[in-house]
Amino acid sequence: MIKLTVLLVLTFSSLFLFAQEPNTTHALQITVNNLENIKGKLQVCLTDKKEDFLKQCEYSTAVAVTNNTISLEIANIKTGVYSISLFHDENNNGVLDTKGFFGIPSEPYGFSNNPSTIFGPPSFEKCTFLINKNKQISIEL
Repeated sequence: MIKLTVLLVLTFSSLFLFAQEPNTTHALQITVNNLENIKGKLQVCLTDKKEDFLKQCEYSTAVAVTNNTISLEIANIKTGVYSISLFHDENNNGVLDTKGFFGIPSEPYGFSNNPSTIFGPPSFEKCTFLINKNKQISIEL
């Protein structure tokens, strides 16, 4: 009987601990390389929703560009699959400036996983990565 009681207590305790895990948050360290100049801000968007990719962010931040390589951290991120889009807002107007009929960006930009952008912006899936612990990633502009 005592063994059964101990087993039940251990089982329910472990279930309680696992139930608490989704509330765990993590920190993401992002390093952005190859900034062409030291002016404006780096606008960063982190999202876990395909429909929000390139539109709005669950986690967003703007960091002053003070070097050709910028490191920043986003804290309190829930476990999940995310993607990042970012751009160097050289003129500090808060939007990615474009030129021409096709709206080609005139300011440097980048994405998590550094996918090719020759034929336009990448899909959400090409930029996704798992956050289930503290993580470091690097993005090339």
